[in-house]
Amino acid sequence: MLLNEDRTTKMDSPLRAATYRDFVVEEIDRMRHSHFRSLSFSRPLEEQFEQDTAKERSQRLWWEGLLAIVVLNGCLMVDYLLVKDRMLESIIRGTVVVTPLALLVNFMMRLNLKRWAREGAVAVGMTLICFMNLYVERGATAATAIFGLISVLITVLFVNVVMRLRLMYAVTSTMMMVAGGLWFAYRASGLMASEKIVGASMLALGVAMTLTAGYSMERQERIGYLLFQSSELQSEELHRLSNIDKLTGLPNRRALEEQFERLWLKGLQEKTPLSVIVIDIDNFKVVNDVYGHLYGDQVLQRVAELLLKALRVQDDHVARFGGEEFVILLPETTQEMAMIAAERVRKLVEMVGTPLEQVPDKPVMLATVSCGVSTYVPDDRLSRQKLLKTADRALYQAKGNGRNRVEFRSCEPGSGTHSHGKHSADVAGAAAVEGE
Repeated sequence: MLLNEDRTTKMDSPLRAATYRDFVVEEIDRMRHSHFRSLSFSRPLEEQFEQDTAKERSQRLWWEGLLAIVVLNGCLMVDYLLVKDRMLESIIRGTVVVTPLALLVNFMMRLNLKRWAREGAVAVGMTLICFMNLYVERGATAATAIFGLISVLITVLFVNVVMRLRLMYAVTSTMMMVAGGLWFAYRASGLMASEKIVGASMLALGVAMTLTAGYSMERQERIGYLLFQSSELQSEELHRLSNIDKLTGLPNRRALEEQFERLWLKGLQEKTPLSVIVIDIDNFKVVNDVYGHLYGDQVLQRVAELLLKALRVQDDHVARFGGEEFVILLPETTQEMAMIAAERVRKLVEMVGTPLEQVPDKPVMLATVSCGVSTYVPDDRLSRQKLLKTADRALYQAKGNGRNRVEFRSCEPGSGTHSHGKHSADVAGAAAVEGE
């Protein structure tokens, strides 16, 4: 599904990008204007949200859990030093039961768990710790009863405001802890009936406040995520538009430079050849002078369409270089393969490159192209600009040898020139160009 793909894939066409952007904007509007609704996005976006936030969230839960364990054991140490009569219970509660359980839950946050396991582990762990605290306190006296209710409220506060469990897990664990707290208050022999009612009311009020705070914080987190997504999509869309030639719809020279650098570095790392084809529409100035610039634009658009069809694989890249010139980058492509690709381009334009709509009272002038090809395995001896210039010189050699043809010029020092095209290569002309 679209929303489960990475951002690059989302932006691989204007239609897909616009669809995703509209979807995000709709979710932002729903989140802002619908209060106390389910916080979950629709399933695809919810999965994307989890994928994008899972690692950072697990790390945050780990750090906060670790801090809580340190603080808990610090309090137990104070308990040991200042309240000697509670020492044994504190040791049992903290070191034998609560601390190991807390450490286990905290360790699970390092395992890159799925959401249900990550959130569920915290919810179950904190609920068990809450019940253990209630069991230790028991409520035999008014003080222990109050301490028990306070421990429930502190645990709920930690779960909903500090750890900020996802709403469904927060509500579930909170209701279980509140049920335990109410049962504890009901069974506390150290409290009178009126005190039990007041304690239960205060617990319910505190819990309601923590759930409201937790809901509000998760809602703001999700709105922030959507706003970030929207901003990022707009930036990517602006970048895409700035890299597109408006007339032909092909990537422009700026986009070519970015792709050229990427493919050059890839060839440098993998020691694979990179081929460049420079293409020029033959007699284009004459076309504009005789048929007009609007017809010339149709020729450019038609050739651009055919160049896209001539690409072999997804990694091949075509761009409008300027005027009537185009460039094709062919990664992992040898000289022979590049020549075949260039010849396919030349034949395709020759056969169907002329716009169907002709200019009245003007003779039909068939559109053709000349192609210059060069291939090089990237290394530190030459720059990518040198490869492009060499292919450009091969193009002018094709022009000089009669147009509507393909010529190859080597980037290697001292190598010769080879040609391939509709006509035989002019050896003397090639030698003259090579000697420039």
